[in-house]
Amino acid sequence: MRKRTVINSLFITVLACLPLTSVLTAAELPDQKSLLSRGRATEMIVDYFKLEEKNKEFLAACKEDYGICTFAFAARTSFDRMMLDPLILYPDVYPAYRYYHSINLASLLDLASGYYMEEQSPFRPEQAITRVEALKLVMGAAGLLKWKEKFELTDQDQSWLKISLDGGRWWYGRYLAEAANRGFIGQLSAEQAEGNIDESELWQIMASANRFVAGNEQASLAGSGKNVANEINP
Repeated sequence: MRKRTVINSLFITVLACLPLTSVLTAAELPDQKSLLSRGRATEMIVDYFKLEEKNKEFLAACKEDYGICTFAFAARTSFDRMMLDPLILYPDVYPAYRYYHSINLASLLDLASGYYMEEQSPFRPEQAITRVEALKLVMGAAGLLKWKEKFELTDQDQSWLKISLDGGRWWYGRYLAEAANRGFIGQLSAEQAEGNIDESELWQIMASANRFVAGNEQASLAGSGKNVANEINP
């Protein structure tokens, strides 16, 4: 009897030390959407668009001299402990981290970036990605914006969007307007643009970008005698 009492006492002690969700039933858990982190989204996009394979020559040259490839990045970041060997571009993305390779690769290709306006310019890889952040990554990875379009926003784009681009939203327009014009999305409110997404929605966005790229390649090769697949396989 004493042995059973001791075991029960230990069991209660262990339960008390566990996180609350560990002792709740499935029915009692909050019904939350499975949000996608910035790190995981970057990994998915790098893999889907085969960015490492497509940019292998550039990345090999970077590896020989990261200083050349990170010059523009270094000019923007406020991270004061940036290193080239091993490559450390963010205070919260280190070699042992699971998305280290994908985040650094996307950063070297100028597709991903940290929060430059914050102290030490962190990447925040475990933070949920917003819809507009995901669009920015996808459109860059798919090659759907010319270099100039990444940095400039015309008055026509601003009036078309009907979203206030004041404050931290100054960069939204170039991606939201172009994505809507190309048919990836409809017009979004600021709230929708800043909403979070799950993996399923990111797959849909990437597939839409892929179909657009494939369609353009078909059109450009029409009558050339070359065969183009209906859709580029991821």
